Amino acid sequence: MSNFIRAFGQSTIAGFKNTFKFAGKSGKREFWFFILFFFVAYVIVWVLDEVFFESAVNVKDFPMGHLIPAGYFDPEVGLAVLLFRPIMAIPTLSATVRRLHDIGKSGWWSVLWVLPVPVLGWFWLVPWLLRPSK
Repeated sequence: MSNFIRAFGQSTIAGFKNTFKFAGKSGKREFWFFILFFFVAYVIVWVLDEVFFESAVNVKDFPMGHLIPAGYFDPEVGLAVLLFRPIMAIPTLSATVRRLHDIGKSGWWSVLWVLPVPVLGWFWLVPWLLRPSK
């Protein structure tokens, strides 16, 4: 368990440390631990948001709001989730781009997180992100 926690912590720190680094590579373990952090943090923020904040907006009312994947699951969000999503967008995007570079793909494929249809592109992107490093 100690190795798991250490690797999780190191990957999370590396993800934030490399927030604006779109060049280079990110290994499978580092990427998926960072994504695990994203989901755990999102659940915590979402629970806090539901308990302590009133719904502030409906995400689908934003321009292109129908392209925001989380809007399918919980479109009415409070302030905490509303701040969390854009704060985590760049670190998650840069980690995805570096992971795609690690498997020999262009970082531009990361647009599959949201285009052409949210969630649909994930069926193409996630298997790539699960591949071993090249």
